[in-house]
Amino acid sequence: MKMWIEIQGHDDDDEYSDAATYEILTGGVLKVASGNDIHLYSPAHWQEAIIDTRPAVQRDEQVQQLDEDLKWQ
Repeated sequence: MKMWIEIQGHDDDDEYSDAATYEILTGGVLKVASGNDIHLYSPAHWQEAIIDTRPAVQRDEQVQQLDEDLKWQ
């Protein structure tokens, strides 16, 4: 699983690895645990969370195919 969190007012998303876990707490607070770190996002701060549950191998294959398509163009 790979996760991206879109944050209000930021151009770049926060990205978390396959080992990260998430939980929605009371009031809509998004809690992300990654390694020894815990990140809390208030509902007014985070806009969208995208979670890709495909195995890492499948994600890597898609990225490789997109790279090849872009090189062709």
